[in-house]
Amino acid sequence: MAACCMAAIFSLSGCTPPQPLSPPSAEQVPVEVRRALDHFSEVSGRGDLAAVLALFDDRADILLVGSDKGEVYQGRPAMQAWLGQLYQASGFSWQMDRVEISHHGETAWLFVEGKMNVRDKSNGKLRFSAPYRFTGVLVKRGDRWLWRLFHGSAPGKE
Repeated sequence: MAACCMAAIFSLSGCTPPQPLSPPSAEQVPVEVRRALDHFSEVSGRGDLAAVLALFDDRADILLVGSDKGEVYQGRPAMQAWLGQLYQASGFSWQMDRVEISHHGETAWLFVEGKMNVRDKSNGKLRFSAPYRFTGVLVKRGDRWLWRLFHGSAPGKE
């Protein structure tokens, strides 16, 4: 009944009811997720805490796992506290030599291998670059892909 009333109101007002977003095509998803991945590297490279946090889903169970023992942070407050310390003096970006993206519907997962570049925020100089790999899970929210999981790893000698 409510749906009929809403349709009648839209019809009488000359407006069309809002249409749900169509799911992304199989060809679009890797392109959109890669764009989200590049944007994540860009804002993290600037050490922009607010911009990085805005790229994560607004859920209590989001998870950020660093590459060192004990670096497991669940939820925005825990992530904000840890990343806030990291981003005080440095920005972290990635040279992505290998990127694998898969998806099902509005969930995508990725694997990245390459190098992590750490730059001094005060002068932009490279502090160090080291082998790094990470996996992630992103979900489609509206027209954006947001992170649900980031899991980093600094591989040893292989």
